[in-house]
Amino acid sequence: MTQPPTNASEFVSPLARLFQKARRQGYITYDEILAEMPQPDLTLEQLDRLFGALLAAGIPYGDEGALADQREKR
Repeated sequence: MTQPPTNASEFVSPLARLFQKARRQGYITYDEILAEMPQPDLTLEQLDRLFGALLAAGIPYGDEGALADQREKR
């Protein structure tokens, strides 16, 4: 039997947590996405929704180095 969630963050979906983090930071890295969703082949539909939401919100995502280069150019 599974344990019931013990805090509010356990009620939030991985997609919502990632999107909230991306909005706070202004970007999200692939490493951060994989840390939250370590088996992307099992969650391709969720990843599609996440990337669509990030694009719609104008939040960049990608490799840490590429994002750092973009931030430096601003």
